[in-house]
Amino acid sequence: MTNKTYELYGSVLKGTKFAEEHGNEAYIPYSDDCTALKQPIKIGKYTAANRIEYQPMEGQDSDLEGTPTEQTFKRYTELAKGGAALLWFEAVSVCQDGKSNPYQLCITDENVSEFKRLVKTMKDACKEANGFEPIIIIQLNHSGRYSKPNGIPEPITAYFNPDIDDNPKKIATDEFIKSLTPLFVKSALLAAEAGFDGVDIKACHSYLMSELFSAFDRKGIYGGSFENRTRFFSDVTKAVFDALPENIIRAARVNVYDGFGGKYSYGESKDGKMFDLTEANELVDIFEKHGGQLLNVTMGSPYRNPDVSRPYRPGLDKPKSDALYGLYRLWRGAEEIKKAHPGLVIVNTGISCLGENVSFAAMGAAKEGITDFVGFGRMSLAYPCIAKDILNGNFDPKKVCVACGGCSTLKKNVLRSGCIVRNPYYKEIFKDFRKKEK
Repeated sequence: MTNKTYELYGSVLKGTKFAEEHGNEAYIPYSDDCTALKQPIKIGKYTAANRIEYQPMEGQDSDLEGTPTEQTFKRYTELAKGGAALLWFEAVSVCQDGKSNPYQLCITDENVSEFKRLVKTMKDACKEANGFEPIIIIQLNHSGRYSKPNGIPEPITAYFNPDIDDNPKKIATDEFIKSLTPLFVKSALLAAEAGFDGVDIKACHSYLMSELFSAFDRKGIYGGSFENRTRFFSDVTKAVFDALPENIIRAARVNVYDGFGGKYSYGESKDGKMFDLTEANELVDIFEKHGGQLLNVTMGSPYRNPDVSRPYRPGLDKPKSDALYGLYRLWRGAEEIKKAHPGLVIVNTGISCLGENVSFAAMGAAKEGITDFVGFGRMSLAYPCIAKDILNGNFDPKKVCVACGGCSTLKKNVLRSGCIVRNPYYKEIFKDFRKKEK
């Protein structure tokens, strides 16, 4: 059942100019052979037991100080039991004013003991359920233009963007950006103290660090040239990676393409093709030079073009582009980055849009070597034990994510976020939200 093409899914790509241009390359690899997905892989001093990763998905269930709550523990215990060897912990803000919502996690001197207890709980739960300890990566971030620390937008932007800004926003000064580097270092050291196995410097989805990549017109040391636009990423990765203990995995989740179109869009191709990874590869060179080991490749923004960052099918709204085209673009980008940087361990994303076919695609991606880890995001919310079930041959298509966007709707409205279809807890939250809307 290998190399099934888009035809399997009835995609609108069949017979289009895109399909003709890409020929046999324009497909999602399918397989029913799980051998490659079960293979261990080394990341630094660690060995992951399999090739499945759960992506960072914000639950918005901390207290107002950013401390994990009982719901945070419940959610991550369930995920840890699910069988994925690599667990990418959700975005944790490096400061209060950089939170994406009032209930975003934020690691501090005061609550590091609770994070430590959470990490131990996750590791114990996975070991008891699966016989191994997972590798857990924490994601550190400043939300920038999407900061909402008090429940209302309080944007701190990299630059004024006339494509989306109708009036000037609060633009981060050079001094402000410089001041954030020590905060990333502080949070990273606290994460190491808490027992996380790796630290991710989040540089994606148009949050502050990612938005700077497209600051073509910005004045000062963080805008204009490629060196300036990537300076903050370079400064933070170097400072954090230099400060961390040797055994901690150095990681990043990076946008290699924005897909917005127009002048202020990173990675746009001038010849009409999907993307231009020239600058993205140079950015990854910087990451690798500073000691980077693990790279999670992504694109787009859940705020501006969710069909690019997380391809989805018609549900609560209608996507602007075909889901399979979006998945192919994501996987092709990750594959090209992997080929250009064979020394890095690569994670891809977007697979949840395949629904009942995800198991075949996961096995196919691992078998053909287009990625080192297959990353499940929304799917892990709907079907927390999907990794275990795929690896054991017990995959149940009735439990899959339907890619409806419900979890994102909850997040956007500053509510606890999870699967509104498969999880009764979040289903009730969504029902209450709809009632209040009416």
